Amino acid sequence: MRTTSNQKYEITEISHEKYPFLHRIRALRDVSAEVRAGDLGGFVESESNLSFEPDDTAWIFDDAIACNDAYVDKGSYLRGNAIACGHAYVSRGTLLAGHARAE
Repeated sequence: MRTTSNQKYEITEISHEKYPFLHRIRALRDVSAEVRAGDLGGFVESESNLSFEPDDTAWIFDDAIACNDAYVDKGSYLRGNAIACGHAYVSRGTLLAGHARAE
């Protein structure tokens, strides 16, 4: 496992099938009613893609991806096959789902 400096999630060694530089996340604690400790999430490139603030419920689900300089925080979610990349900032309760893409 990769080491992270947060108590919200860890970046696992489970790499994306097509993009091996992306790794699946796992919740280290209950993040929300929907995300419990031990649940696997979507894929990130690094810890800088998803908030690890203690009270932030932001999460990446399913096969969704956050990479490059994209950042997800403040209760926002990526679901399905959604992608946040480039300099995307997904914030304030935003939901990207399906095949949505933010750059």
